[in-house]
Amino acid sequence: MTDPRGPLAVCVGLIAVSLATDQPALVAAALTAAVLLYLSAPVAHGLVLRLAAASGLLLLVLNPFLAVAGDRVLIPGPGFTLLDLEVTAEELLWGAVSGMRLATAIVATSAFLALSDPDRLQALVARIAPRSALTVALSARLVPALRRDASDLREALLLRGTDGGRGRRAHARQAAALVEPLVASSLDRGVGIAEAMAARGYGGAPFTPLPEDPATRSGHLAIALGLALIGLAVALVAGALPYAVYPQADPLATPLALTAGAAVVGVGVIAARTLRSAR
Repeated sequence: MTDPRGPLAVCVGLIAVSLATDQPALVAAALTAAVLLYLSAPVAHGLVLRLAAASGLLLLVLNPFLAVAGDRVLIPGPGFTLLDLEVTAEELLWGAVSGMRLATAIVATSAFLALSDPDRLQALVARIAPRSALTVALSARLVPALRRDASDLREALLLRGTDGGRGRRAHARQAAALVEPLVASSLDRGVGIAEAMAARGYGGAPFTPLPEDPATRSGHLAIALGLALIGLAVALVAGALPYAVYPQADPLATPLALTAGAAVVGVGVIAARTLRSAR
C-alpha cells in the first residue's frame, strides 16, 4: 500500500485522457495503461477486469441500435421510434470508444483503491470532506473482507458436498446461496466495528491527525506522471489531435496519434513499476 496521492494523480490522468478525446488509439492506450496499473496492485482480481470488459461490450452492442448516424452502412435495416436496426461503421466505432471509456474508469478506480493505503486515503479525504472520511475508510477496508468471506463460505459449501455442478445456472445458484450468510456476516462485522469504535471513544474528542510519511522519490514521480497525463488531456480538449467519428470517421491511426498513444502506455508502465516499488 502506498500514499494515495500518486495513484490518484495517475488514475485521474488516465480517465481524463479517455474523456478528452474521441481518438480510438488514445482511448485504447488509456485503457491499456489502466489495466497495467491495476495488475501492479498487490491484489488484482479478474472480476474487475471481467466487469470492465462486460460493461464496455454492452455499450458496443447497444450503440448501433440506439444511435442513428454514420454514412458507412454495414447492415441495412429499418428504423423505429426507439430502435434503429441499421448498423453503420461509425456507430460501432462510437460504441467501442464509449465502452473503452467506461472500462478505463472502472479499472482505473479499482487500481486507485487497490494501490492506496486505507489510512492515508482516509486522511486525504478528511481534508476535503471530513464527514465522509470514515465512510471511505470503512469501505476500503470492508470490501476486501467481504470478498474473503464470500471465498470462505464458498469453500465451506464445497467441503460439505453442496457443489451445484458446472455452468452458469449452477454458479448463479451458488451465488444466491451465499447472499444470506454474507449479509448476516456483514451486519455482525458492522456491529463489532461500531462497538469497538464506541469503546475507543470515537467522536468524543478532537481527531488526532495521522502523521504524514516523508515524501519519496517514487511518490513524486507518480504525481508528476499523473500531472503529465492531465496536461495531455487539457491539450486534447484545447484541440490537439482532433478526431471526428460522425458523419464519417477519420482514419483510426495517424502517426501522431500512435505516438501519443505509445506515450500514454509508456506512462502507465512507468507508473506501474514506480508504485510497485513504493510498496
